[in-house]
Amino acid sequence: MHRQQEFDFGIPLPPRQPKLPDRVFLALLLEAKDNSRFAALQRQLCDLNGIIGALPLEERFHVSLQHVGDYKRLRSKTEFAAKRSGRLVEMPAFEVAFHHGVSFPGRPAVRGDRRLVRSCFWPKRPVCELSQLIGIAMKANGLKSADHCVPHVTLAYDEKFAPRQAIDPISFVAREFILIQQPARPDDPQGLGSLVPDHRVVMLQSRAS
Repeated sequence: MHRQQEFDFGIPLPPRQPKLPDRVFLALLLEAKDNSRFAALQRQLCDLNGIIGALPLEERFHVSLQHVGDYKRLRSKTEFAAKRSGRLVEMPAFEVAFHHGVSFPGRPAVRGDRRLVRSCFWPKRPVCELSQLIGIAMKANGLKSADHCVPHVTLAYDEKFAPRQAIDPISFVAREFILIQQPARPDDPQGLGSLVPDHRVVMLQSRAS
């Protein structure tokens, strides 16, 4: 929100904080119509397991496909290579189904926290196939990529461990994947804000049904 003019009463400025790197990755993003169903399951699993940690906003539910990198300043050539990699990949639309919830350790940046997630138990193959195709295209464009794939949606960050548990199957249809630059803010160290920071989300090749 725009702030009106203010008087400065000489309050010392806080120490300058080092800039944290932004995370850049390719992911499947749920359609808006699917968010409420997944948010309801988020509340259900958190209540059932006593999870009281930070909860991602429902509009940022996603399935990561490939990590491009962490950058304090994203160079245009890296952004171009990531976009080009995505545009080289085409697959028909497919269903992404989730059958259980489980905790596993988060990335080193949030070490000590666990992530309550839903893993893509079946059909896992289309998600991993898409991840591998993107990875091949990324390497062809001079970017690094991961060879393994663990499809999941992060529901919460919490130190409490939630054992693997069956859930009523829930799914969404993957029709496109996008390039996301997720800012790391000092007041939001786990990047739990919106996944749509201005123009940095780039729609890539549409998955035609």
